[in-house]
Amino acid sequence: MIMAKADGIPPAPPLLLASAEARRALAVQAETYVARALVSLNRARALVEAERSDCIDLLTARRVTLAAHLQDYQRFKHNNIFDPVMLFGLSSSKVVARTMKVDCLALGEAFAAYHTRWLRLHTSEWQRYREDMLSTVHSLSVHLDAELRAMRQLIMISDFQQR
Repeated sequence: MIMAKADGIPPAPPLLLASAEARRALAVQAETYVARALVSLNRARALVEAERSDCIDLLTARRVTLAAHLQDYQRFKHNNIFDPVMLFGLSSSKVVARTMKVDCLALGEAFAAYHTRWLRLHTSEWQRYREDMLSTVHSLSVHLDAELRAMRQLIMISDFQQR
């Protein structure tokens, strides 16, 4: 969260409140994070739907990479979008940003639990894993799409707020 410096001088305004170009760059960064996550999810889903239980090690390695990517994305959107809106945005935008932040944290915990649950996946657990994985991928994909649309709106509103 953005805080005043120890000397009492307020920090520089966040990128969300900077130039229109900076706000467009934030939107592009968010879109890039989501696109990369969706590609990873869709590749894993294709292997699971094809019953490729011989790819358990690959799926585990990709899940580890995806978990790290999602953590980076979470830090990005909280630090650069949610927190600045909650501090500097319009009242209605603050409510939306706070709700999005809470939803993001809850989904992050759910994904971490899913990831941990299947770290030591054995082929004998394939069917349970398959059901859980497909459900988790669906939920995460729907959330990422909806969240990206909402973040675009927050960025657009902050653009109007600056004019």
